[in-house]
Formats: sequence, structure tokens, C-alpha cells
Amino acid sequence: MSKFRIFLFSVFLFSSGLIYAESILNDIRISNDNIKSRLVLDLNLNVDSNVFYLKNPDRLVIDLASTRLSSSFKEKSIKNTLIKGIRFAKKDNQSLRIVLDLNKELEFKHFLITDADSKNTRLVIDLNTSTTSSPKKNTSLRTKKLRDILVVIDPGHGGKDPGAIGPNGTRESNVALAIGLRLADYFNNASDMQAILTRDDNTFVVLRDRMEYARKFKADLFISIHADALDNPRVKGASIYTLSLEGASNEASKILAKRENKDSSIGEVPLSGKDADIVSLLTDLSQNVSMEASKEVGSIILNELAKVGSIRKKKVQQAGFLVLKSPDVPSVLIETTFISNPNEEKKLKSRSYQNKLAKAIFQGARNYFLINPPENTKLANNLSNEAQTISYIVRKGDTLSEIAELYNISLSLLRSYNGIRGSKIRIGQSLQIPLYK
Repeated sequence: MSKFRIFLFSVFLFSSGLIYAESILNDIRISNDNIKSRLVLDLNLNVDSNVFYLKNPDRLVIDLASTRLSSSFKEKSIKNTLIKGIRFAKKDNQSLRIVLDLNKELEFKHFLITDADSKNTRLVIDLNTSTTSSPKKNTSLRTKKLRDILVVIDPGHGGKDPGAIGPNGTRESNVALAIGLRLADYFNNASDMQAILTRDDNTFVVLRDRMEYARKFKADLFISIHADALDNPRVKGASIYTLSLEGASNEASKILAKRENKDSSIGEVPLSGKDADIVSLLTDLSQNVSMEASKEVGSIILNELAKVGSIRKKKVQQAGFLVLKSPDVPSVLIETTFISNPNEEKKLKSRSYQNKLAKAIFQGARNYFLINPPENTKLANNLSNEAQTISYIVRKGDTLSEIAELYNISLSLLRSYNGIRGSKIRIGQSLQIPLYK
């Protein structure tokens, strides 16, 4: 499935007399093949939406209340085998109407993913070839061996490197490990995801080895966990970092220098013996895709962390950290908060707070993969085949309310899907989790 990004900017002017907050459509992203297309509309606020289908000719209409396109419009084609084109219009002088002109009759479904404080809302729309005209839909996915989404979790520091040390002696390496172990449990407890840790005890791991670990296992995401420190003991809050352009350039130079190494590769493409220009092009293309994905997943995780505690940097930051330099694995470094703040240090030592941080990171990563499911994964297959539920095996300490919160669904809906009247569940019990409700 090929992916490309279309940035949409507006030529529409809006009235200065607006009373209600106006949402802005910042971006539309599309992934598609011959039988399905997924559109993700990125909005800066939660909005009321109405999506409906019209025939003769076939069109999909999306009405977004009190919404406009971003500041300068530059139209680009989104034509493919399913979509002829896209049109925009103002409706009632406030709402934005988007019309997708379609090449054939299609089925559609849509759902909203809303981040903390109803900001950075994503309206996801799936278009599929009608089952009446394509009875063999999605059979190609069933013939392939499906895999779990693989996430490499890197608890920072360890062994001879304790990292930052709090006022009361708490070591960053111990906190990062505790959060990392809990985060791995969340991923491994999902039926379509798997986590690998760069360390699961107080071991020192070389920085480059951590990054190469993710590349070796062809991970879908790399998450490095840390706790920041400053001389000012009052500073607190989480930050997330992705790779800077300078850091990417430096790593590209190292890859180019090692291209004759028989083990050198970018993704699935071996680089041994390839021309320097080809290696440079492959590296740039892969790095650009990885950096964009890193920013997106970082932003979604950051909004989940905002539900748990304060945020130091409200936007994803960029830096040249070595562990982020993988050219073919989306990578984020999470500073959970400042261990140099005595109050934050106390929270970081709390198992309850460690669990909240791990849960927020998991939820953010899972929301990202719901929008961008990797090919040939169980999650992609479920989404493509319109599976409505996934399985969850109850583990020790789980409660129905926590499971509902983990998957962003209501407690009453979770109960109704599983025929549960009260709140009692048992270890090992299999629950069905609705995907989009």
C-alpha cells in the first residue's frame, strides 16, 4: 500500500463576526490500493461531522461544522483507481463541505480519534469496493502470513550509567526500566502487537546497539524512555523528541560509508555493492518517511501523556540523539518528566504513576497504528476485513473500567459486547474489544 501526504491550504476567507471557535483542516493523508482507500483528515479541534453517500454520479460528501481550510490553498491531485478528485466548498458561510468524486460505487465507514482536550482530532474515512461488485475482496491478505506489530522499547541508561539522579536518590535508569516493563506488558497483552525490550534488568547497553536492535528486528516503532533533569528543581512536565535534520544527515553519511558491508541495508533493501547515488537516494527516501511517521506518533503519544500529567514542551521537539537515528524505523524519545523536581521524583517512584505513563504511551502508539496499520499485520487485516472487535485476555490486576479506558471505549459498551452485567472478570478470560466505538 503506497502512502502519500497532501497538504491542503485555503483560499476561503471567513467572517470576522464568528462567535464560536472555528476548526481548521490542516492536512489530508491518503493510503490506498486498487480496492480500498483510507483518508485521514487532521483537524485542530473536535468538530461535528456528517458523512454521507450520493449516487448518479457516485460521491462521498463530508460536512465539517464551523471549519475552514488552512491559510493558503494549493491544490494537488489525489486521483487513484477509486477517487476521481476532491472538491471544497463553504456551506452556510461557516461549515466546510468536502466532496470526493468516485470512479465506482463504494462502501464507506468513518470514525473519530480525538486527543486530549478535544484537540488534534482525526476523522478517518475508509472507502472499499462494494462487496456486491467485488466478492473476493481482501483474499490476498488471507493468503499471507500475518504478523504482530512489533515495538522495541528502550528503557534509558542502566548498569554503570544510572542517568539523572533525583534529590532523594532515585535513579533515572530504574524509573525508565519500571515504566518500560509495564509498557511491554500492555503491548504483549494485545492480541495483535508485540514488544521487545533493549534491556529488562539493570544492564548497560551501548547507545548505537539500542538503535540497531530496532533495525535488526525490523520494528514498526522504537520508543526510548527517560526522565529529564535540570538545576531548577521546580521544572516539570513531559517532552517527546524525534530526530533532527542534522542528526539524520550525519547518520546518512555513516550508512553511505558502510554500503559495502554485506549486512548493510535500508528496510528490506540490501545496500552491498550499490552505487553511492542509489544508496543516498534510498536513505533519504526512507529517512523522510521515518521522520514524518515519528513526528505523527510522537504527537499522538504527547496528547495522551497530557491526560496523565503536565507537559513541558507542547510540540514534538527535534534533536540528534543517537538512539533516534534509525533511517527505517520510526523512533521517539520520551522524557516522562523531570526527576530533578522532588514532587515529580516522588510520582516517578510510584507504581501507580508508572502504570499511568505506560498506559498513555501505549494508547498513543495504538491510536497511531489504527490510522497507519503496517502491511501484512493482524491489525491491518482486521481493519481491511472490517473486523469489529479484537480479543483481550484478562491478566492479574485488570479491571473492566481500566480495560475500557485503555481502548478508549465506554464501560457500558464493553459490558454489552461481552454480556457482563456487573464488573467481575477473571484472569484468563477472553474479552471482545470493539475497535471503533
